[in-house]
Amino acid sequence: MKNFRLVALGLVFVVAVLFHIGFANGVLKEERTLDSGVKVPVSAHDVWQAYAGGIDDVALGAPFRQYGMRTNVGGKEFRSTLVEYPFGSSVADDSVAVESAGNGSVGSGSASTDVEEGAGAKPVRGIILYVHGYNDYFFQKEMAQKADSAGYAFFAIDLHYCGRSFAPGDRRGDLRNMREFFPELDFAVELARVITKERTGRAHSLPLVLIGHSQGGLLVSFYAESRPAEKFAALVLNSPFFDFNFNWLVRNVAIPVVSELAMYLPDFSIGSSGNPNYAYAINRERYGEWQYNTEWKSEERPEQFLGWIRGVHRAQLELHRGFHINSPVLVLHGDCSEDDDEWSDDQMHCDGVLDVEHIEMWAPKVGTKVTTETVAGGLHDLYLSRKDVRDEAYAKTFNFIDESLRGLECADD
Repeated sequence: MKNFRLVALGLVFVVAVLFHIGFANGVLKEERTLDSGVKVPVSAHDVWQAYAGGIDDVALGAPFRQYGMRTNVGGKEFRSTLVEYPFGSSVADDSVAVESAGNGSVGSGSASTDVEEGAGAKPVRGIILYVHGYNDYFFQKEMAQKADSAGYAFFAIDLHYCGRSFAPGDRRGDLRNMREFFPELDFAVELARVITKERTGRAHSLPLVLIGHSQGGLLVSFYAESRPAEKFAALVLNSPFFDFNFNWLVRNVAIPVVSELAMYLPDFSIGSSGNPNYAYAINRERYGEWQYNTEWKSEERPEQFLGWIRGVHRAQLELHRGFHINSPVLVLHGDCSEDDDEWSDDQMHCDGVLDVEHIEMWAPKVGTKVTTETVAGGLHDLYLSRKDVRDEAYAKTFNFIDESLRGLECADD
């Protein structure tokens, strides 16, 4: 009888293992088919329809514009939003008091500083597309103004389930696979080119730069790896989410186990994690200087699901194995991390979300031309740090982009 039970248990174990292998292979195949790595051309009709439907952006106000985009992934329709800062607008904005700007304004009035006189008269040098992070959306007026005054047509995307693209009933910030964002990024790239052409008379010959923050930095890297034919002029990754901010055991044992479990229970809720200290450090109602929509970027993280953990973890694993991006890549991060549950002044000059050592460790895996820079005193979003710190982050960003474009020009010669 004892031998029989052992044999029965062995058979059950073998069957369970075989079932898991078969099920896992099916899930992996389905995940990979979300994007083959070959870009499906975006419909010209859809792009022009989105362009024609552009409206003034309600969140930021004029001159910002927003354009609705719809994509279909695996039979599921997603809504996303492209935000435009019309090229040349920094000249007009320079004469407007920042305090009257609404969401995204800077309490110190610094958003209009360093904007060069007559910037709007400059010829457009390239296009920048900004991708926000988790529990986030685009509200950084200062970034748009600085990009414009540096000669770049600026656009940002609010990904599906985020910010302007969020609708009642959506699981805010949720995802199941990083690849599900690729079609809306494809759409955003094409729409940005069309809009720039209409405004300036130039488009497809212009270099295109991707800037990604946190989870958006991971997404931008993954996207560029999957779109080598685009030959992006440069990538700038602002505190990218290259690894979970846990100890070695959790990162290398617990997270992989949870990721496997998520194949069976992707919609299992784990509630909200993290503390609100980072939000306190940036929100002008607390200790920071930034005003934004707290329904779209909340102090507490949105409800999270096992499927989100798996989606992020699978993208991180691919990065850890090594990407082959040939575009110049700049990885920026702060010089310290602080994730204590109790508030302290350290939250005002350290990364309160990710471990900067993890970012430094994985940065070389992004591509063949990676530059890593430390910005002392930087918050998780370096561009939301105090003025002297973010000015340094912006200087490093635009110097790198300028150098990358000069490299392209030399290569063309």
